[in-house]
Amino acid sequence: MISVRFIKPLTVTAAATALIALPFAGGAFADTAKPQPTTTITPGPRTTPPTAPVKTSRPTPTADTLYVQETKRRDRTSLDVSVNPTRVKQGASYGVTIVVKGASAGGAATITSPEGKSYRVSLDQRKVTKTLTVPAHAKPGTKTVSVKVGNRVATATFTVVSSGAHRDDHRHEGK
Repeated sequence: MISVRFIKPLTVTAAATALIALPFAGGAFADTAKPQPTTTITPGPRTTPPTAPVKTSRPTPTADTLYVQETKRRDRTSLDVSVNPTRVKQGASYGVTIVVKGASAGGAATITSPEGKSYRVSLDQRKVTKTLTVPAHAKPGTKTVSVKVGNRVATATFTVVSSGAHRDDHRHEGK
């Protein structure tokens, strides 16, 4: 007769060997021709509390990282330009108002007049107005002012109208 002391370790050893060998034999079980039913497991309510986030040290930014960060910052920059008044007589002044959002403080804008002259203004206040003058000899019609801040360019249009002095001169010529 076999003693109980011998059977219990033998049973445990045989069961452990089967559990170890089962994953290696799994390939043979996978080759069956019958399709296996799929089971959807629906997660129940969470019973364990969430773990605290692990703090990691931030890597030192590289030149590429800084370029991407700067590009993202610039992409959030908005530039609005307007001219007041929108109808300006020859020889009269008009204001070019620049409103910048999202740019770094201390930047600068370059205003280009319809005549091609450039003016540089400081953007310390996010909203700046520069006064320009239409030349007395400018032809009446629609004109465009452009403003560049960084890689952004915005334009505003206004209309130059005759000052009327030429008409008055022609009226008096025949008398």
